[in-house]
Amino acid sequence: MKNKSISVVIPTKNEEKNIYRLLISLKNQVNFIDKIIIADANSTDNTIKVVNSFPYNTKLINGGLPAKGRNDGAKYVKSDYILFIDADIVLSENIIENSIKKISETDADLITCKFRCNSNFSSKIIYLLSNIFISLSKLDKPFAIGGYFLIKKSVFDDLGGFDETLMHCEDYFLSKKVKRKKFHIIKDKVYTDDRRVEKMGRLGIIKYFIKNIIKRNNINYFKKDVGYWK
Repeated sequence: MKNKSISVVIPTKNEEKNIYRLLISLKNQVNFIDKIIIADANSTDNTIKVVNSFPYNTKLINGGLPAKGRNDGAKYVKSDYILFIDADIVLSENIIENSIKKISETDADLITCKFRCNSNFSSKIIYLLSNIFISLSKLDKPFAIGGYFLIKKSVFDDLGGFDETLMHCEDYFLSKKVKRKKFHIIKDKVYTDDRRVEKMGRLGIIKYFIKNIIKRNNINYFKKDVGYWK
């Protein structure tokens, strides 16, 4: 697998602190990246200023909710694979290189990884449970989180991209369409903050996850605004 076969798409909105950390973690991995596309949803802070100061091949476009931002960013991708990353993610060293190695070994259609939260104990437990659910999804329907969602461009196009009518969990509804044998979870990790847990509360985020599991076959539920992105 040749170098520069992956393009990165990042949806943002008022992410000046988070996007800086993410871009720094990308800096040492740019040899494996063709292009970084930032789909910004009208940020009113210094997000755009931070992006424009990044010394690499970045392209800034108009975005919206994550599904729309990702889809719009994908339109500019010419590489074999698209890596969708959330703005509050920090990548572990060599994760993109290791993802390329996994692609070379398996000809994967979709790759994700483990998620870690360096915060309080309860937040760590929540992400541990999420990782378990991701691992178990290999036995049924693949589940990849938008925080690290590496998909073959041709497969992404064939599946129609992310469903923009969904208000949340658009990543699950796309990933579950991928063939199980073409779905892989690498051992590398990405790190995220616990702002979603802080916003919804520990009990609230657990209820949210449980309800998503129960309602996973009811697509109309996911078209409702449950306040996840507010």
